[in-house]
Amino acid sequence: MKIEKIENKNRRLRKKLYLGEFAILGFEISCTTSIKDFDQYDIFIDEFIDYIDSIDLCFGGGGLELFVGFLCSTERYRSVTEEEQVLVAQWLEARSEVSKVEVSELLDANYA
Repeated sequence: MKIEKIENKNRRLRKKLYLGEFAILGFEISCTTSIKDFDQYDIFIDEFIDYIDSIDLCFGGGGLELFVGFLCSTERYRSVTEEEQVLVAQWLEARSEVSKVEVSELLDANYA
């Protein structure tokens, strides 16, 4: 069974495999930081997680000088919106310790 072909799958199977109308979209972020020690990193990551929690997103990733990861919704069948994507990018760009922010297009969170 080829997962990428959805024409031969019924609604129940598409939902179970998160395909078609049930695909969940998220995005990757990458930014360069001036963070050099773990105390600064702890403050930054705590504030970042508090922010993304406030807009119902979750994050996987990390890093000191190169901060990378993937964001998706905390809700089961909800995709990240382009507005949320812009909000996260703007939040990172507003930080003094962040010098360069790159945000990917929306990607399928289950098959990226």
